[in-house]
Amino acid sequence: MSSRCATLRIALARLLVLLALLLANASAHGAPRPVVAIVKSSSIPPFEQAASSIQQVLAQDPLQPEILTFDLEGQEANAGRVLAAVQRANPRVIVCIGSLATSAVLKDDSHTPVVFSMVLYPRQSGFVSGPTRGVTGASLDIPLDVQFAYLRRLLPGGRRLGVLYHASETGAVVEAARAQAPRHGFSLETKEVDGAGDAAAALADLMEHVDAVWTVADSHVLTPQTTSALILAALRRRIPLIGLSTAHVRTGALAAFTCDYADVGRQTAELAARVLRGEAATTIPMSSPTKVGLSLNLRTAEHLGLSISPDVKREAGEVVP
Repeated sequence: MSSRCATLRIALARLLVLLALLLANASAHGAPRPVVAIVKSSSIPPFEQAASSIQQVLAQDPLQPEILTFDLEGQEANAGRVLAAVQRANPRVIVCIGSLATSAVLKDDSHTPVVFSMVLYPRQSGFVSGPTRGVTGASLDIPLDVQFAYLRRLLPGGRRLGVLYHASETGAVVEAARAQAPRHGFSLETKEVDGAGDAAAALADLMEHVDAVWTVADSHVLTPQTTSALILAALRRRIPLIGLSTAHVRTGALAAFTCDYADVGRQTAELAARVLRGEAATTIPMSSPTKVGLSLNLRTAEHLGLSISPDVKREAGEVVP
């Protein structure tokens, strides 16, 4: 009799365990999915590539977050309407694509963690964690060490690099580069400008003292009105100019460093997933591009009398013949 009772007790215990598991599973499936709000600065192709990658990676996450996308359409004036809609969605994390979106979201009075994407110089832009809001993200800042290593291979005989900059916008970047350049056999000659109107004269003076011009993304130097003129001036002086994009290379810059926007999106999604799982954004380091490429203009190289090594040519993602 006692043996039979013991068997019944064991069976009942197993049944209770099974029931508890079934209830837990049902509760998990009935729980609301966490919401991720993606706020885009606009729908330009690079932002769309990053957004698509973010959505694809998060869709495969075990938490199966609900992903809602909002677009500022390139207009700061749309921020109020868009942010009101974001707040109604009650997201667990907000992913911002581009500086316009990041700036708008961080101005909003909210405690929701933010993960930015496709942003240049996030620290200089003030995109850092505050006392009530955690911020992290995937920047577009190609590490200086990577850039100078490429430059050494492109310009094996180069010693002096010149750069134009505006102190309040890229002064910190230039100072970091000044410390990094000697590790690759370069010295950095700098010329500060007050605005785009000073850029042409400043470049002419700078080119008297350097072997090549390296550029930083500074809106006081490179604008739609000045960029082509600066590239042309460097071509006339036969000074290699390293641009910021493939478009600059097509215009006549010797080369530019590029990053994989879809991969930046992947990095962003992985950071957002960590926040969804409960990590504080304040403790998650910002990331930088891991897939860096090169655009190269061989016509410019020939004009400058430069011989580009075959391995560098092979590595270039785009070559202007």
